[in-house]
Amino acid sequence: LVEEVAFTRLDQRLARLLLAREQPVVHSTHQQLAEELGSVREIVSRLLKGFASQGLVSLGREQVAVVDREGLQKLATV
Repeated sequence: LVEEVAFTRLDQRLARLLLAREQPVVHSTHQQLAEELGSVREIVSRLLKGFASQGLVSLGREQVAVVDREGLQKLATV
C-alpha cells in the first residue's frame, strides 16, 4: 500500500481496484473504497463522479457499476 500511495496516482489506483473486483457491480461505499486505497471519502467520491461523467461507471447507493471496462483499463494503465 505504501508503494502504491507513493508512486501511483489515486485515479489509477481506484480504476485498478474496481477492475480487480471482476464484477460488473461493486457493492461498496465510497468510504470503504477510500479506506482500501488509503485515501479519504471526499477525494474518492470526486474521482468516481469524474469516472461517471466520462461514462466509465454508473453510481448508485452503496454500489459502483462498471459500464466501460476497456476505458477503465486504459485509465488504470496510463
